[in-house]
Parts: sequence; structure tokens; C-alpha cells
Amino acid sequence: MDLANWFQSISERRWPILPGTLEGVRDACARNNDLISFTDLANLCLSDPLLLFDLLRVVGSSRALQRNESIPSVEQTLMLMGLEAVVGRFGKLTAMHVIPDKLDAEVVEAVEDWLGRSRVAALIIKEWLSISGEHKVEDCFVAALIYNLPACLYLIYRNQLPDKPLLQEVADHFETDYSKLLEQFVRAVPLPIGLLTLLGGGAPSKRKQLLKLAVATANTLEQGWWRGPWNVGLDVVGKLIGISQQQVYLGVVQACLTVARQPRAPAYTYPARALLFIEGEYKRPEMKKAVTLTSPDQLEQGIRESIRHLSNDLKFERVLYYRYDHDSHSLRLKYQVGLAEGHVLRKLAVELEPGTFFTLLTSKAQSFHAPESVRNQLVRKYQDDFFDHIGDSEFAIMSLYLGHRLVGVFYVDNGRSGRVIDDTSYHRFKELVARLTPHH
Repeated sequence: MDLANWFQSISERRWPILPGTLEGVRDACARNNDLISFTDLANLCLSDPLLLFDLLRVVGSSRALQRNESIPSVEQTLMLMGLEAVVGRFGKLTAMHVIPDKLDAEVVEAVEDWLGRSRVAALIIKEWLSISGEHKVEDCFVAALIYNLPACLYLIYRNQLPDKPLLQEVADHFETDYSKLLEQFVRAVPLPIGLLTLLGGGAPSKRKQLLKLAVATANTLEQGWWRGPWNVGLDVVGKLIGISQQQVYLGVVQACLTVARQPRAPAYTYPARALLFIEGEYKRPEMKKAVTLTSPDQLEQGIRESIRHLSNDLKFERVLYYRYDHDSHSLRLKYQVGLAEGHVLRKLAVELEPGTFFTLLTSKAQSFHAPESVRNQLVRKYQDDFFDHIGDSEFAIMSLYLGHRLVGVFYVDNGRSGRVIDDTSYHRFKELVARLTPHH
């Protein structure tokens, strides 16, 4: 997907909004003209980035509405458009919903989640600027709502959940920094040019810095409020606006609760839930559908997906999957990440001869974690050819069974850096492989 063509396809169509917002818009516009409130409509726009996007596109393409390089307030924009034009435009809005084979339920949920994060970021930046004594906050509020929007549209286009953190995946896909992509997005759609003051390049400012920190705070909350990098961001904010980190944190809590109490979609409650996570004890279930792996194709897809997770999310430097070949009663390398070109292991068949380590491993569904001392014992005891070629790093390994049938073996290590495999990584490795089969 070429970036310019993608932006063109985005600008050529109108996009659906959240069902809860559409209901609110219809209620607001169904009143007698004298009772329609621009304030109510503006608040609806500021609660759903997709509705805001629809409105800002009108501004971006109109010289009359975009008279200078500032971002006009949403209520002011609605008033300048006029009641008849607003009701006419909003009357043609549609709701985002699941479409078989085009837009899956888990992708809709992910989009709603990222829109909710945008709303949290907007309330956070509003709070931080108010504490700083700045009362002109709507430009930053709007910019925060728009920040995740290209990534949400990417999710809808691709109709699949990302393997990496979403903004990183979008940036990698288009081979550009997300901030540069965002700038091009504003110009291409087009949106009000004043957004580039906050979302574009150019001279750094305190407002831009606070905006980026607000977005990063909201976007990464689910990774754990206890994480060092997340708290460092709050420290920086505290120094910038002259308050304690605890006060900054309480502002984040308040923003999450406000969004959860007025959800435009169920996923708007996720940031507040993330604040309830207990360090090290909770990992939010993946939104991907649980697949019952009854067919070879489904199992193969699950194996490939697991390899991506082991490499991208758990950061194992080498990931090998050996398929069990029934005819030769051996293990043969099917997939790998991190093996050098021409590496012996690419072609080495692991024979399952009596008395070998792999015969022991594959006798049932089980796993081994081999830190250096254990690894050395295994090498001395079993003398498998495989151990001659993997180097000296510790490893983790697990056999994969479907029912009572051996399917293959997963192997992971950090062969380049020699980094240890901590208990958390080992348990997540085991969980990931075990989830491939309902019989574990």
C-alpha cells in the first residue's frame, strides 16, 4: 500500500463513526431547529475522533472556514457552517459495525480502544495546560484526538490486529516515522493547516512536548503504569509544569475515569481498567479470536503467528520451529528467525534416536528451560548433534502435541547477545505454545 495512494483513498470517502455517537447526533439533530444546540454537537464531535475527523475535513477543504492558520474551535466551525449545512451533513453519517469478511469484531474493538486512548490523551493535555495557566487548550485537545486516527484507519483497511505496537507497525509498513506520516496525513486529506503547528515538524515548543507526552501516556497505559519509561514521562511533565509526579498521575487517573464514565464505545473503559492492573500479575487477554485448531491450515497459521510474537513481542533473538516428519521419524526445520545464511541448523535434521535429548523431549508435551548450568549438563549427558551448533547461550524448548500426536518442537534463545531468559519470558513462551492446541 503506497502512502500517497492510501491517503487519496481515505480522502475519497466518508468514514463511519461510533454507533453510540451516531445515536447522540441523530437525537441532537431531530429537535426543532430552535432547540438544536451547537454546544451539544461540538461536545459530541470532541467525544469521537471519527466524527471530529468528518467535521475537520469540511474546514480543511474550505477557504472561508480556514481563514487563518489557527485551528478554529469546533463550536465556532459549526456556527460558521450554519445549522442547515450541519444537519444536512450529519444526516448522512453512518455507524461503524462488523462486516463479515471485511471488518471483524476484534478489529472494531481495537479501533474503539485506540479512539478511547485519544480521548484520554485529549483530557490529559487539557488538564496539564490548565495547570500551566494556559486557558486556550482546544487546539491541543483536537490535535490529541487526531493523533491516533491514521493508525485507526490503517486497522480498518487491513482488517487485522497488529503484531507490533500499532503506531510502530504503521510506521514500519510505510517506512517512515509516524510523526512524518501524521504531517502528510493532515496535508493530504486535507485537515485544517493549523494542526501542523502541533502535529508537524518545525520549532519545538512546550505545548508540542506536552502533547506528545500526553499521547504517549495514554497510548502505553495498558503496558503497565508501573513501568519505568511510563513514569519517567510523568516526571518530565511534572518538571515542565511545576507540580509533583503524584499530581500529574492523579490527572491521568481523572482523565481515564472521565472517559470510562461517558463511553462512546465499551473499549473507552479500557484505560481505566489498565489502572487497576497489578504489577506482574495481569496480562490483558489478546483480542484475537481463540481458534480451535482442528485443521492443518489453522494450526500452521497459529504456528506462524506464534513465531512472530516470540520474535517481535518477547524479543527472542532466535526462534526455531521444527516440524515432526513421521516418515523419517525426525524433526526438520520449518520456520526460523535469526539464523544466519548458510547456518548448519538450517539443514540439520534432528534424528529421534533412542537415548537422545530430543527423544526424551518429544515423548510427551513438555518444556525445558536450560540456563547455563542446566544446558551444560544436557550437553554432557545427551551429546546430541544439535547442541554442537547452537552456541553457548541458554535456551528454552517445548514440544507441541495435538491430542496424543507429536506435531513439532519450538526452540528459542538469545544467541547473539547471550541475554538470560528470565522466568516471565519463559512462562510467556510456554503459554504461547500451549495455546496452539486445546489439549494441553
